Amino acid sequence: MKDGYSPAGNDWIFYRESGSGEAVLFIHAGVADSRMWVRQLESVPDGFRFVAYDQRGFGNTELGSGPFKDHEDAIALMDNLGIDRAILVGCSMGAGIALDLAIDSPERVAGLVLVGAASPGFEPEEEFEPPQWPEAVEAFKAGDFERVAQLDAEIWLFGQGRDEHRLDPELVELFLEMDLKALRQETERDERRADGPDRANGIRGIQVPTLVVVGEHDLPDLLEHAHHLAERLSRRAAVVVEDAAHLPSFDNPAEFNNVLFDFLEKV
Repeated sequence: MKDGYSPAGNDWIFYRESGSGEAVLFIHAGVADSRMWVRQLESVPDGFRFVAYDQRGFGNTELGSGPFKDHEDAIALMDNLGIDRAILVGCSMGAGIALDLAIDSPERVAGLVLVGAASPGFEPEEEFEPPQWPEAVEAFKAGDFERVAQLDAEIWLFGQGRDEHRLDPELVELFLEMDLKALRQETERDERRADGPDRANGIRGIQVPTLVVVGEHDLPDLLEHAHHLAERLSRRAAVVVEDAAHLPSFDNPAEFNNVLFDFLEKV
């Protein structure tokens, strides 16, 4: 595995990569950074080149100097690394960026793996609000980002109906570190980030092979979203990763890798 920085306008994007061959670009969730994909980069199959990067304001990538579009940063990274087309693997917010890229630049996308993703325009039968959410909102307003990160861990890492003590404490510590960095810059990042394409309409034109994945212990409405998204985009049902929450590549990498690598070989 090696890492480096790639230009994006006047700014720089940090990335990690491993392997050689067919390109696979990993786009992290809004509560993490590229380290949520390390177990995938450590296990890259023969014939594939895995690249993961930190979005602006996450991990080793600074927020930068002006307005930006997330999917355009991804394209700039691909251009600099000589990647014409890639299979995109995006989790949560990262899945939305992958969809934006597929809508705006379909010629750059060879396939999609959407993890813990919302189905654009879909409204589940019943919206679910985690019990920690009101306290997290108030803590964020008060600038108590350490408390927000702890509550985020309960919502997104521990998940629904799973004992937090089953998780490796080092995994929890890394989650808190990743999320805390992002939380401190979230407000400014949201102010600078420009909107991408209209996903609800643009998704209708996506034709590439697509896999939809969701963790067994993710939020109930995101499980609904996953099944709806699979019906819209995929020839197969959504894959539910057991003993995983919102970040299955992070908290159950062995099972996630089995699902992902099988899809990559078929694509």
